[in-house]
Amino acid sequence: MKKTIIITLTTDFATDLYAGQMKGVILSINPEARIIDLTHKIKNYNVLEGAFFISQVCPTFPSRTIHLVVVDPGVGSDRRAVIICTEKYYYIGPDNGIFHFIIEKEKIRQVAQITTESFSNSSFTFQGRDIFAPVAAYLSLGRRMEEFGQLIDKKLLEKLTVPEECILYIDEFGNIITSIKKEFSLGERLTVRYGRKKVEATFARTFSQVKEGDYVVLKGSSGYLEVDRNKASAAAALGARVGEKIHICKASS
Repeated sequence: MKKTIIITLTTDFATDLYAGQMKGVILSINPEARIIDLTHKIKNYNVLEGAFFISQVCPTFPSRTIHLVVVDPGVGSDRRAVIICTEKYYYIGPDNGIFHFIIEKEKIRQVAQITTESFSNSSFTFQGRDIFAPVAAYLSLGRRMEEFGQLIDKKLLEKLTVPEECILYIDEFGNIITSIKKEFSLGERLTVRYGRKKVEATFARTFSQVKEGDYVVLKGSSGYLEVDRNKASAAAALGARVGEKIHICKASS
């Protein structure tokens, strides 16, 4: 029995019609494809947020999953469209830094630059539907990635400039996931600085170890430090945004 291939979708399309169109294209080519929506709620044009999101979610899927990612503010420009083959997965999307953390975390076997000219009827503004979705569907049917363009050196893939102390992601609870990996002692008092705002926090294992509404810094499930509040939104209180700098240090005695 042939194994059904999973195709995941990650976009910044929200509730617009575009994700539905991509699904229609995929299923028209391969009606047996299993499509899973990871999220369509990446903030518009926020490549860093999308890059972090897929680095945390995509590696949890079974081998041979095809991950289709469209956060593409440069659509229609001269940015590359790529297929990345790692030890376990295929990734398809724009080469604009969206695969930054994937490049760092996974072993890359091959990279192909999609020859967009092969898709003569494609729109300049919606390559997710007209190029990336068909490529994902055909790969799920067993087509080889080299059929869609020439292989290129993985070193050519675009990476992001990520400051050592910045905000990578903000979840629905208002928890601020940072790029910081400092070590602190449990119970230690810390100072968090974001812009002109400064708050005191406690380093703890989990939220409930501080009073409701208090700030807590903990090592999140991602391995990075998080700035949170117990049963409240740290992001809303600080006005935090992805990509902005944030600093965490020991509080002055």
